[in-house]
Amino acid sequence: MSPAEGELLVGFDFGGTKLAVTLADEHGTIVAGEVLPTEANLGAEQAVGRATASAHRLLDEHGVVAAAVGVATMGVTHDDHVELAPNVPGWDRLALPAAMAAAFGPAPVAIANDVKAAALAELTWGALRGVGTGVYLNLGTGIAAALVTDGQVVEGAHGASGEIGYWVRSRADDAGAGGGRAPLEEYAGGAGARLRARTELGVEGGVAEVARLDTAQARAFLEDLHDEIALHATNLAIAVDPERLVVGGGYARGSTAVLEAIRARLAVFAPYPPEVRLAAFGADAGSAGAVALAMGALSRRS
Repeated sequence: MSPAEGELLVGFDFGGTKLAVTLADEHGTIVAGEVLPTEANLGAEQAVGRATASAHRLLDEHGVVAAAVGVATMGVTHDDHVELAPNVPGWDRLALPAAMAAAFGPAPVAIANDVKAAALAELTWGALRGVGTGVYLNLGTGIAAALVTDGQVVEGAHGASGEIGYWVRSRADDAGAGGGRAPLEEYAGGAGARLRARTELGVEGGVAEVARLDTAQARAFLEDLHDEIALHATNLAIAVDPERLVVGGGYARGSTAVLEAIRARLAVFAPYPPEVRLAAFGADAGSAGAVALAMGALSRRS
């Protein structure tokens, strides 16, 4: 179904540091947008309130209403709470579906985890297009994957398929999801790597700043980080047997080193090494995914 005259799709990308609001036409072409700081320290409700107010302002400026709404968000969303989303105080207590329905009336709403939404964007327009079995690996502030089978993003029994940030790194690990810990993410995710870089190298700017240093210690830090990621990406590929593994997120931008590390490990250990590609969408992956979700919601509108 196409939007009626005077309607546009609305997409939200809710993140720990930024809120992106997008208006798009029925083909996914961006018409307007705005990016706001999350201001996580002020809590979840104000973030959602400011984002929906921004969307209504943009709709009013274009003289249209929402045809459908797509939301790419942290964690796993349920009707009355959100799980696995610790970065914004109060996000776990949000009734996000009800908030979106209240804000946009009869427009259908689709909500998905941000990494799964990014994978949907890659399936629709990007590096996973035409792929039946694939993996989208997101390497950013956190680490997570989205699995694709039969050309569809796999949700899992609890909506948590691909949450590899919780993977156990070794038998020495003694705390995990049951204690609110994420072993792999704490070591190799952007936030964890930033903390380690501060402790080990005296660097405040995280992985990007380490990459600009031309020292043996910095090179060793990055080699260890990339090899850790490559190890887990390889095990994931062995488990799933994908045609293609697509890498997105902050680590993948501006450097091919992590992709090369993954390819090298796959060549040695995977029975059928998949093709490894850089994701088509960078910082806008969540927004593109939100628009793809809105397109899907519109197609189901009666």
